[in-house]
Amino acid sequence: MKQTFVKDLAPDSAVRTTFLVQSKERKITSSGAAYLDLSLQDTTGVISAKLWDYSERTTPAFEADDVVQVDGHVESYRGTPQLRVRKITLCPPEEVNLLDYLPRTERDPEEMFAALLERVRAMGEGPLRALLVSILEDTALAEKFKLAPAAMSYHHAFLGGLLEHVSSLIALADRVVDYYPWLRRDLIVAGLVLHDIGKTEELVFNRGFRYSTRGQLLGHITMALEMVQAKIHQIPDFPAPLKDELEHIILSHHGKLEFGSPKEPMFAEAMVVSFLDEMDSKLEAVRAQYAADQDRPGDWTSRNPALKRELLKPPKEKV
Repeated sequence: MKQTFVKDLAPDSAVRTTFLVQSKERKITSSGAAYLDLSLQDTTGVISAKLWDYSERTTPAFEADDVVQVDGHVESYRGTPQLRVRKITLCPPEEVNLLDYLPRTERDPEEMFAALLERVRAMGEGPLRALLVSILEDTALAEKFKLAPAAMSYHHAFLGGLLEHVSSLIALADRVVDYYPWLRRDLIVAGLVLHDIGKTEELVFNRGFRYSTRGQLLGHITMALEMVQAKIHQIPDFPAPLKDELEHIILSHHGKLEFGSPKEPMFAEAMVVSFLDEMDSKLEAVRAQYAADQDRPGDWTSRNPALKRELLKPPKEKV
């Protein structure tokens, strides 16, 4: 188990721990000697590293996105910690826990998933409950759902981000439906669980975060539709009108055509899913920006590329 993290590294200290290789580049010094310029990361941050005594013949093979064991020494370079690598070796895959190396939710994915499954099982008997249970009890899909990020960078871009996003949305939806009791609660819950389910296949997150080839070609909306249709096909007598409504929620959850939705929401429950999805994703983007810029001088954050604006910082006691 990994015990020493980037946040623990201080100049003039010895290091023997594991990292995910974020980037690897072979460079040449002014004297003609080859060295490796590395960025090494774990769940707490990234540190620059140099392997000066590099030789293709004697240095063990590894690539970006591999997890490696590193022996070295932390130095200070221009006021920033930098790792001088003495020895580096590839870690066996069976010894790697991704939650140690990639940005991750602060919540326990197993606990979140158990709570989500309990919430779904509490729904009234019917086709929507049957559909959601069949998806969440699909072992292979469930393991991806527990770890998938909700996005590459916009919001909840960390392991467990999708599950945290969905959990938040359902808590919000229950309060909305308590206030507007004429809404169909189970349809909204189903739409929220399923709207981004395609991201479990669109994104690859077994090392760094990237798009799968199929995900890049089709996108998560199309992939979610395929996954839900396949599960519905296995449920006898699933009502066709309900299937159409659920598919519409998936197709319209981005809200507008220019935001990537093939359709805009055309009934109340679809609107609720879209509104809540936008609110939760944008507020998470704001929270993450506040956290990233909490030590930045002045009253404003740096520009958030997803929100396309700077943000006024909250009072210090609220950060």
